[in-house]
Amino acid sequence: MVNPEPAASLPERLRLATRDLHAQTERTGAMADLLAGRLAKPGYCALLSNLHAIYAALEDGLLRQPPAAAVRQLNAGPMYREAALAADLAALHGPHWRTELKLQPAARAYAARLQVLSGAQSPALVAHVYVRYLGDLHGGQVLKRLVARSLGLTGDDATRFYEFGDEAQVLVLRNGLRTALGGLALNDADADWVVNEARWAFLQHQQLFTELAASV
Repeated sequence: MVNPEPAASLPERLRLATRDLHAQTERTGAMADLLAGRLAKPGYCALLSNLHAIYAALEDGLLRQPPAAAVRQLNAGPMYREAALAADLAALHGPHWRTELKLQPAARAYAARLQVLSGAQSPALVAHVYVRYLGDLHGGQVLKRLVARSLGLTGDDATRFYEFGDEAQVLVLRNGLRTALGGLALNDADADWVVNEARWAFLQHQQLFTELAASV
């Protein structure tokens, strides 16, 4: 009798289910411009402002979850980015960035969805922790150097978004998050929901990056 292969872990399922969308997202709109080094400071500030709205909604939602919620087991607090984004925007745009920079419809819709999931104490919040923070931990240092070079920045005052500590600390955070994802006690339906929500998140990022490119 042949034993069945063990089911894929949640991190592996997420990686495989979003691999194509991840690659497409990097080739879309404002993100493609950023990676090519051709996103000017106004466009970059617009990008950060819209990401700030998403992180603010996500992190507020995470803080509101009960201790027993699956997403609380991921211990995402050390990776929170809202304050770092606010600091970068103040350094790059100025103190009135909250009122002067426009939020795109896709960012507003993303934040609204996070608020709904938070209010429902939905396990689907796990997907957004995966999409945002693991992406930041993997690509942050490369993006930091790219942004500093393309915008002519010196020092770290305007690139705090990408700061998670030294290389060893980044590795600890990345491995810790992946391990925590793999250890979540989700039933099959909730795990499927998380995977589908991660795919939605990448599609919504594509919409946002398209809108940002068209707005510059």
